[in-house]
Amino acid sequence: MRSMARHRWWVIAASTMCFGVGSLTAGPAHAATGYDPDAAGHSGFTVTPPSAPYVMAFHTCNGDCDNPTNHLIHLAQSPDGASWTELGGWQPYTGSVPDAFRRGNTIYVIGHGVSKVDVTSGVVSAHALDIKKADGSKAMARDTSFAGQLADGRLVIVYVPSMQDVAGATEIPVMAAVEDPGSDGRAFTTTGQAISIPLASLGVGEPTDPDVFFNGSTWVLYVSVGANVISYTGSAPGGPFTLGTASQVSSNSGGVASGISADGAVWTYVNQGNRNQVSIRRAVTATGTTLIPDSAFSIVLSGSQMRTATAESPGIAANVPGIACGAGCGSSTTGSSATPTTSKKKPRPGAACSKAGVKASFGSTTLTCKKRKGALVWVRS
Repeated sequence: MRSMARHRWWVIAASTMCFGVGSLTAGPAHAATGYDPDAAGHSGFTVTPPSAPYVMAFHTCNGDCDNPTNHLIHLAQSPDGASWTELGGWQPYTGSVPDAFRRGNTIYVIGHGVSKVDVTSGVVSAHALDIKKADGSKAMARDTSFAGQLADGRLVIVYVPSMQDVAGATEIPVMAAVEDPGSDGRAFTTTGQAISIPLASLGVGEPTDPDVFFNGSTWVLYVSVGANVISYTGSAPGGPFTLGTASQVSSNSGGVASGISADGAVWTYVNQGNRNQVSIRRAVTATGTTLIPDSAFSIVLSGSQMRTATAESPGIAANVPGIACGAGCGSSTTGSSATPTTSKKKPRPGAACSKAGVKASFGSTTLTCKKRKGALVWVRS
């Protein structure tokens, strides 16, 4: 789960080791985006609603791929995580490094503002996205990604601070922010650091593109340093994540990672290739937190399949309702055709859920979202 890159590191090599993570060499950064990544990304359109169990937001590029104005956001679906098809009627729009998350009847896609896909009607609406610091000022967030939900249904995101906020810093934090009540995914307020990563621990380069998922036993944070991926583990989607749990997951096998727990395993997606010929690859492992051999990755979506030069920056989500937007979350229908999430039933034992490991209340009982017989359902804790 991830989005809105305002820069990206592309060229990377692993050499000497730092706490088990390769010393990394970074390449050039993106130019300015050339558009406002927080503004609404399009004027709206209608798609064939996705029916497969998994969705993936990603972007493609033709021409000068270092120019973000040449990046286009897509949304695809898959029955098995290996074969992907773009939604019928999808109209790609300018944006970079998107991510997706479903709650109720809405799939939220970030990467240029926030788009909302109504899974019943197929209507796709576009909205501005507002991410604030704790003091209310604009965060200028980079590489924003959905991390999960709170028990009341509010969405949690993670992001990397603006370039000016980390200029000259010896540590780069990954920040967590929580959805503002009543904003329906359009506004978030920062709650604190999910982790702060010392640059010295990476060798060379900066951590970018955070992605958070639950692997069946713990919350996992991925960060990328070029074509390398490092994992950290923690107790909640917004952290804190522990530096001492650092483990290199990809060593020059690809970066901009996205993980999901599925079918009793972890699917780790990365993008890899030359700058103007990038493909999305997947590997299947037990936990997603150990080094994955390059041979374990296989291409699941290429630029040629999309009739473009690249397919990159995967953001994976389960296409099932998450925790309903309840008390403390609220809903907003202003400017949105999506069915309000408050119309959905509250979590109950045996009902479908979308994010393994999240918890919710059912009367005086605590429920946990767990995999049972191949499906995510609410289980009494």
